[in-house]
Amino acid sequence: MKTSNIIFIVIDALRPKNLSMYGYEKETDKNLKRIAGENLFFKKYFSTSNSTAPALNSIFTGLYPINHGILHQFPYTTEEEMNKMEKQIKFWLPSYLKEKGYETIAIDWIGLWFKKGFDYYEEKEPKKSKKFLNNLFIKKILLSLPAWAYKFGKKMTKSRASEQFSPAIDTANLGISKIKEAKKPFFLFMHFWDTHFPFPTTKYKAKEKESDIDSVLNAIKENTQKEYFKKRTADINLNHTKDMIGKYDEAIKNIDAAIGKIYDFLKKEKLLNNTIVIIQGDHGDSLKEHNIFFEHSGLYDVSIHVPLIMHFPFIEAKEINELAENVDVIPTILEFLEEKTEEKFDGVSLWPLINNRKIVRDKIFSWDGLSHEIKSIRTENKKLIIAKDPACHLCKSVHHREIEEYDLEKDKEETENIYKENSELQEYLM
Repeated sequence: MKTSNIIFIVIDALRPKNLSMYGYEKETDKNLKRIAGENLFFKKYFSTSNSTAPALNSIFTGLYPINHGILHQFPYTTEEEMNKMEKQIKFWLPSYLKEKGYETIAIDWIGLWFKKGFDYYEEKEPKKSKKFLNNLFIKKILLSLPAWAYKFGKKMTKSRASEQFSPAIDTANLGISKIKEAKKPFFLFMHFWDTHFPFPTTKYKAKEKESDIDSVLNAIKENTQKEYFKKRTADINLNHTKDMIGKYDEAIKNIDAAIGKIYDFLKKEKLLNNTIVIIQGDHGDSLKEHNIFFEHSGLYDVSIHVPLIMHFPFIEAKEINELAENVDVIPTILEFLEEKTEEKFDGVSLWPLINNRKIVRDKIFSWDGLSHEIKSIRTENKKLIIAKDPACHLCKSVHHREIEEYDLEKDKEETENIYKENSELQEYLM
C-alpha cells in the first residue's frame, strides 16, 4: 500500500448553480475555482441522496443507501435502517484507514455512528438548552409546530430546531492545527456547514427594502408548506428571497476563503506532494426551484448535483465532463493507493475516466432522504423519478408526481414531465 495523507472536505448543501466555475454570474468561489483549475475537476458529479446522513454513509462505504441501510435523514432515520446498517456495512473508510496505521481525525459535530474509526472527533459540548434541542424526538416536535408557535418558542429559547455550526474559518484553523500535530500518515475529515440554511455563521445585511414573503406564500398551494416556509423566514430573519439567496452566496464565500487557506497551507508546507485532497458537496439545495423554497427535498438536479475536486500527487489538472457519483470516491482512492480489498462496492474507480480510457458509468442512482419513498435514475440526457410515497418529511407536502421523466438535453431545469405510459429507464427502478 502506498502511504499518502488523505483529506476529505465536505461542504454541506453546496449546489454548483451558485458557483462561477459552473456559470454563476457572481464569483462566490474564487479559491475553489483556482483549486479546481490545478487539479481534477468533475463537472457532472452527483450524490446518492439529497440529505446528509445517507450521502455521508455512501461516501464512507462506497455503497448506495439501499445497500448501506440509511435511506433517511435523521431525525427520520428508522430503527430498522439502523439495524440494517449494522448488518450490511463491512467497509467503513475511517476504520479501514485506522487499521492501516493512519491517524484518523474528524472535525464535525454530528457524532452518532459517524464517530466510528476516528481517533479524534471534535464535538463541542452544547449548552443544556441546546442539548435538549439536539434530541431527535424533540426536533420532530419542534418541526411539527404551527409557524406562530415555532416563532414564539424560538424567541423564548433564543434557539431553533436545527444545529448551531462553527464558522468555516474556525473549522479550517482547527484542521490546520491537527495537520501540524499529526505524527504519522493522517486521514482528516472536515465538514463545513456554513451553507446549511439559515446560514447562522454568516454576517449579512439585508439589501431589499420591500418584502416578497406574501407573494411566495401565495404561490405555495399546500398549507403545510406555507407553515414550513414561515418557520424558515423566522429562522433567517430576512424578508426577501433575494436576500436569502444573497446570504447563501456569502456563506459560500466564507467557506471558499477557509478552504483556500487550507490549500495554501498544504502548498506552503509541500504537503500536496504526499496528500490526497477531496473537496465535494454532500448534497445540493433548492432555493426557489420547483416551488421548493430553501430546502433540499426532491430529487431534481438542484438537490443532488454537487461539485467534486480531487487532488492526487503529481496528477495533471483536468476538467472531466462525464457522469460520476459519490460512491466512486473510495474505489478511486484505493486504486491510487494500490490497495485491494474483497469488498464489493456500488462505486467504480474513476481512473479509467481520468486517464482517457473509457467512460466508467452511464447512469447514476439517488434516493430521497427527506421523503418516505422516492428514487431516481439519471443518464447523460434523461432522468426518471418514481415516487411511491412522496410526502416530504419537512414540509409535509408533495414535491413529485408518482412518475416523472425529463429530457435533460432539451429541459435542463426539469420543468416538463414527458412521461407517458412507460420509460426505457423504468426497469432499473422497479
